[in-house]
Amino acid sequence: MRTTGKIAVVASVLAGVVVTAPAAGAQAAPAWVAYHGVGAEQSVVKAKQLKKSGYRPITVNVSDGERYAAVWVKDGSSTGWGIWQGMSAGGYQKRFDAGVKQGAQPVSVSATGPAGSPVFTAVFAKKSGKFLAKSGLTGARFAAVNERAAGDGLTLTSIDAYGTADDVRYVGVWSAESGGPWSFTYGKSRQQHESEFYARKDKGFRPVKIAVAPDGTYAAVWRKDGVKDWAHYVDMSATGYQKRFNDLKGKGFQPVQVNAENGVYAAIWQ
Repeated sequence: MRTTGKIAVVASVLAGVVVTAPAAGAQAAPAWVAYHGVGAEQSVVKAKQLKKSGYRPITVNVSDGERYAAVWVKDGSSTGWGIWQGMSAGGYQKRFDAGVKQGAQPVSVSATGPAGSPVFTAVFAKKSGKFLAKSGLTGARFAAVNERAAGDGLTLTSIDAYGTADDVRYVGVWSAESGGPWSFTYGKSRQQHESEFYARKDKGFRPVKIAVAPDGTYAAVWRKDGVKDWAHYVDMSATGYQKRFNDLKGKGFQPVQVNAENGVYAAIWQ
């Protein structure tokens, strides 16, 4: 039986790149590739290579002066998609408007840097259904948009925090996606996040999205979806994430979200 529902602190230094596939004997799992700590130019090269090889990105993250992390899968999906990086707030808005005209929606959006000059990266995919996307949200506005979206039957499906320690901003995507009851938290210290983790886990909820904010706090989406095999770790350095990654790979897990800010990593595996 796989270990489930973990939260831990791993302390170390340095950055790294991970390229891997499922452990031998994995059951019906698509091939996948994950990397982190990658510079802008190298990220572009990787994206082109992976797209050519039939992979598509399921989650992206930008942090710390344009260092990129992502997870890609090779699952035979024919859905049209695109990935962009290094966008200003205005550039992201233009890409968003163009995507909507083409029938695409943002599925993973991340940003880093001050609220007045952020850098965005995003994955868009052609899909139907109602959705909402917002950026530049203060904590209070983020909470208000979540409540409104939930009332409209939408679920928070992408989340990231950027800005500065004294001016944290949030970017999110809310989609018409079924999968069980959900709730959110934000502005939680590691200790507070850990307390939320155990309290919610006891009620059948698990973290499905996680974001590290510039002030060291965490935002998360919690869902009661019945998934049994999963793992969740926060407060990791790049090397700490690499070590955790290697351990979980050996147990048949793959990362489904990687998030970082100021050298601090958080991730979710299934």
